Amino acid sequence: MIKFYKYQGLGNDFILFDLSENPAMESLDPNQISSLCDRKLAIGADGILLYSVMESGKRLRMIYYNSDGSRAETCFNGLRSIALHGARSGDVSTGTEFEIVQDAGIVNANVNDGLNSVKIELAPARYEPEFTHLIDNRELIDDNLEFSFGTLRGTFLSMGNPHFVCWKSNEKLDDLNEVVLKTGSDVEKSSHFTQGTNFELASIINSREINMAVWERGAGYTLACGSGATAAVCAGVKIGSLSADQPVVVFMAGGKLVVNVHEDAENIEIEGEATFVYTGEIDIEEFRIKGENGS
Repeated sequence: MIKFYKYQGLGNDFILFDLSENPAMESLDPNQISSLCDRKLAIGADGILLYSVMESGKRLRMIYYNSDGSRAETCFNGLRSIALHGARSGDVSTGTEFEIVQDAGIVNANVNDGLNSVKIELAPARYEPEFTHLIDNRELIDDNLEFSFGTLRGTFLSMGNPHFVCWKSNEKLDDLNEVVLKTGSDVEKSSHFTQGTNFELASIINSREINMAVWERGAGYTLACGSGATAAVCAGVKIGSLSADQPVVVFMAGGKLVVNVHEDAENIEIEGEATFVYTGEIDIEEFRIKGENGS
C-alpha cells in the first residue's frame, strides 16, 4: 500500500506523494496519473504533486502533473501545498524562508506559524516570444486574437507556464466563470499557442480587487489557479489597468489570493491559503492493472 496526502489551495486540489516514503512514485505514467485524478473512479484531484527534500530546512523539490497526465512547469497553488507539507513534516520550519525547486526554476517560500497561509516570492513575468511561444513569434500585449467563437483581446505572458489573460468590464465572478466554461477548451487548444495555454478572464472591481475565472491547461475548469491569478495582476499592471507596488486581491470561485507586483518588475509576491485535507493509502499495483484496462 502506498501512502498519499490530499491538499488543496483555494479549492485547487492535489494528491501528494512523498518520495522519501515512496521513491517508486516518481515513475508514475500518464495513464496512472489521469486515472488517480478521476473524481468518480479514484481519489480525484486537479493534479499530482511529487515531493522531496533536497536539503533539510533549506530546499524542497516539486514535480507537478496535470490531471490529464501531462507534466507542467509550475503550479502556484501546488507550490503552497508543497511548502505546507514541508512544514507539517518538519522538513522546513515555519516563519523562515526556504526554497522550492520546480521545472520553471527556484522560488522562495515561507509558511506562517498557524500553518494556514503561505507566501511565495516569484521571478518576474515574461512577455517576450522566446518565453511565450506564440505561433507567429510575436509579443502580444492587449491585442486581439481570433477564435472559433469570436474575438478576444488580451495579453499573453509566461509565469514559467503560459497564460492568456483577457478582461471584461464590470463582470461578476459567476458571469466570468460561465464564459470560461464555454470557451476555455477552445482557447487552451487554439493553434495560436504552440504549447497550449492557461486562460484567465478577469474583471476589475477597483484598483485593489479583481474577479477572475480560469481554465487550466491540462486540467480544464478549476476553482482557482495561483499562477493564473498572478498572471492576471501582472497583465493588468503591464497595460496600466492596475498599479504596481500595491497588494491586489484576486477573487476566484475557490477563494482569494493576494498578489503584489513590484514596480522594478524584479519579483512578485503572492500570499494565500493552503490546507491539508486528509491522508490515505492506495494499492498502486492493483490500481495499475485497473488503469491499464481502462476500468
